[in-house]
Amino acid sequence: MDELLMNYSEKGRIYKNAEELKRARKQKPKKVAVLAATDRAGNLLFKKFESKKLSSEQIEQFLKAKMPKDGVMCSSNKKAFKKVRRNVIKHKEVVTNHRQKRGIYSLSTVKKKASEFTNWIYFKFRGVATKYLQNYIMWYVVMGKYLTGKTVSNTGRMLNLASSDRWAWYRYRELVNITYVN
Repeated sequence: MDELLMNYSEKGRIYKNAEELKRARKQKPKKVAVLAATDRAGNLLFKKFESKKLSSEQIEQFLKAKMPKDGVMCSSNKKAFKKVRRNVIKHKEVVTNHRQKRGIYSLSTVKKKASEFTNWIYFKFRGVATKYLQNYIMWYVVMGKYLTGKTVSNTGRMLNLASSDRWAWYRYRELVNITYVN
């Protein structure tokens, strides 16, 4: 589990006048916190938070339904994770600046997925607006789960179910039932 800080963006926003645009360019870029986690099965958990840094309450609330009580949490030694450690039964603290790994526990898989995600956002889309960041996160999670190596035979159905859009599901069923006459 790791914290990822991304730049706040209002990509596509139209400014009312030139002064407002100049003020926006002079401001230091704000950051948005993203919690990144993964498990041994390859399931990804990414969640965008509006705050600049993660708080322990946000992490606990997010993990309450996602992690079992007997699960092992690997995290770096950041301030936000210290209070979470008290409530989690098993915890392995991984010191990132040492080369020695503690058994099978490592942050490298989470760091790798977070780096792939940021590269995907910044190089494929050249950044996205922060208000749409959670949608891109879900796209990345679905793409990583169902479209890499473990291709599901009916990928369109899985993508529509993952989007939780009832109308998209109906449209998909209509497209599947169309018969073509030669």
